[in-house]
Amino acid sequence: MTLEIIRLIFEFVLSGTLIVTLVTLRSTRQKAQQDARKSTLDNDKALMNGFQEFIVEPLKKEVNALRKDVRRLNRAIDKANTCDYTAACPVRLELQNAKDNPEADDANAKQ
Repeated sequence: MTLEIIRLIFEFVLSGTLIVTLVTLRSTRQKAQQDARKSTLDNDKALMNGFQEFIVEPLKKEVNALRKDVRRLNRAIDKANTCDYTAACPVRLELQNAKDNPEADDANAKQ
């Protein structure tokens, strides 16, 4: 009888320890998963910030500079018609040739 009581107490202690261990392992695993998700999100955020800083911003500046250059070119072209030398203007002739022959423009760009 006492041997049976000792065995029951021993099983109770071991089973309680097992349950606590399982619960602890489960909570530890959940915490590790949360930490992994947080680390992944932090890495993604750092990647997006780097992309924004080193790719997007320089491209925005370049596009804005190109827009400004195109506006200036359009203004210059608009004023070309009122120029005293419009009939023999080499710039005007080049632009007209480029408009009539787009392939020639591509060939000039490669040179």
